[in-house]
Amino acid sequence: MAKLTVISGGKPAAERFETLVGRHYDLLYRTAYRFTRSVHDAEDLVQEVCIRAYPRLDELETLDQPHSWLLCVMRRLFIDQLRRYERGHVESLASHDEAGFASDAPGPAEETEAELRSRRLDYAWRRLDRDQRSLLTLHDVEGYTLAELMDMTGLKEGTLKSRLHRARARLGKLLQRADGIPALKLRAGGTK
Repeated sequence: MAKLTVISGGKPAAERFETLVGRHYDLLYRTAYRFTRSVHDAEDLVQEVCIRAYPRLDELETLDQPHSWLLCVMRRLFIDQLRRYERGHVESLASHDEAGFASDAPGPAEETEAELRSRRLDYAWRRLDRDQRSLLTLHDVEGYTLAELMDMTGLKEGTLKSRLHRARARLGKLLQRADGIPALKLRAGGTK
């Protein structure tokens, strides 16, 4: 009968992988959620990144910043998924509190305004192309520097700057356009 031999002082691959990815899991999930705007899709995206990363564990352990490699893989997987599925499931960022009203909770007017802002942002965000969405998420939301983005994407600094500028400008125009759309149309998916 075959016997499992463990090298003394060494950890099994699964434990090493869990330790390595565990340090970066929150970042991976946050980024995936910002890419997909869906809890379910974000979980699937992080799982797919882990599936791709596990066979390359030895390589990952030698990297100074494995999170950059993991995020690069995530960005590519996200873009590939968008190419395969023209429209993904997108959930609103609005959170619903089932607990009821508390004395310091916002009133109905504030809740309505917050919901409208969230719908407008969702409307604009969904209309950005996949590259614009991923670059804005990584740079403006997660705070990665241009140098880090250059490593992740393989793009030159000037190209990144111009793409970020165009993405911000497009988002601004889309948000202005969303201001003129009635709330019912925003809820129903709005116009393109």
